[in-house]
Amino acid sequence: MTREVPQYPATTYQARERQDAPHRAFRDEVLAHIRAKGQLVDVRSPEEYTGQRLHMPDYPNEGALRGGHIPARRACRGPRDHTDDGSFKTAGQLRDVYVQQQALKPSEPTIAYCRIGERSSHTWFVLKYLLGFTNVRNYDGSWTEWGNLVGAPIEK
Repeated sequence: MTREVPQYPATTYQARERQDAPHRAFRDEVLAHIRAKGQLVDVRSPEEYTGQRLHMPDYPNEGALRGGHIPARRACRGPRDHTDDGSFKTAGQLRDVYVQQQALKPSEPTIAYCRIGERSSHTWFVLKYLLGFTNVRNYDGSWTEWGNLVGAPIEK
């Protein structure tokens, strides 16, 4: 154990400019996406998807005034991209889940969402980097924003 305080020379750090706009979707972009019948990936639990719950199971039911899901031509629900030990499924298994079972097309614009964009950011990573989807974004506001929007379309 030491009581010496480390000394470091002064330095200058400049953060790089972020270019994350191609990876994020916002409310108006989601509205335009559903009007264009775009692909959505709802990463919430089945209870959240149907509107029975407004939050993940075992959490307080808070965050949005309305329950349900964003209407879409092609949507899948629920996190399905990891094994019981928390590791990613194989690329073949992931392709089976998203491309075969859910009929998502990797070349079509896709938006992932959940309650606050946390769970869906994981799915965004899977779609973009593990499955090679060419145009996938994460909806920042997710269900917390959408479920509170007056007049926003909702399905149950």
